[in-house]
Amino acid sequence: MKEQRHILIHGKVQGVGYRFFATRVARKMGLKGWIQNMRDGTVEALVEGEKKAIDEWLEELKEGPRYAEVTKIDQETKEYSGRLPDFDVKF
Repeated sequence: MKEQRHILIHGKVQGVGYRFFATRVARKMGLKGWIQNMRDGTVEALVEGEKKAIDEWLEELKEGPRYAEVTKIDQETKEYSGRLPDFDVKF
């Protein structure tokens, strides 16, 4: 089953290569969407794909790259659009 999820990642997730880590893993799993730093220090992502792949991706995101410390991940499930581009970092 395909779905879209809006995700907000809290913790030490900026300046540690987090977005690039997340992008690499998302592409490997065939997910579409984007990820970006927010002014408040969180990282926001919009992702689409198979529900199982998104769940696995989120497990990887909880770990993150070496120096990241994820304290919380908020997520909201939305309707699949099929319109998101190949996963990339948004600036």
